[in-house]
Amino acid sequence: MVVVAGGSEENAVRSEALDDLVDALRTFTVESDVFVDVFARAHGLGRSHLNAIMWISASAQAGHPMTAGELAGRLGLGAPATTALIDRLESAGHVVRDRDPHDRRKVTIRMQNVALQLAMQFFAPLGVGMAHASADIPVTELKIASTVVRRMTQAVTDARRATARPEATDGSASAPEVP
Repeated sequence: MVVVAGGSEENAVRSEALDDLVDALRTFTVESDVFVDVFARAHGLGRSHLNAIMWISASAQAGHPMTAGELAGRLGLGAPATTALIDRLESAGHVVRDRDPHDRRKVTIRMQNVALQLAMQFFAPLGVGMAHASADIPVTELKIASTVVRRMTQAVTDARRATARPEATDGSASAPEVP
């Protein structure tokens, strides 16, 4: 239940609408996770592998190849765990490491074409289904929905970051914020 400040009828209606939205997002998240897990199991991947693949692909599509450090921050993993995950993805033929030609110390991670093709074959029908399910919704409403979902995603990201920061109770410094 989401709490909206104030006791007016308008706030009660807003609170009910917000609860409905959060419930819909929760259901969507769980159904999406189950769907994605079908793909993961079929290809011997775990949730962290798929999350890594998603972040690497999204970063590439945005024109910004992802580094291992950036991936670690996105996944909330330490450097050794991220390196091991990338090693497994590379061994399975899903990604490849590329050295920056201007700075040999900088390594970026790129999806292999075969992995992209596998993902497209599996996920393209879902994209078609989503387009069909939203075909009668006006563009202005789709843009509003996108804004709301992005803001809700940011709230979840902020909560994760706050949770990942252990409070220093013994006088030591707390862990740095995850990017």
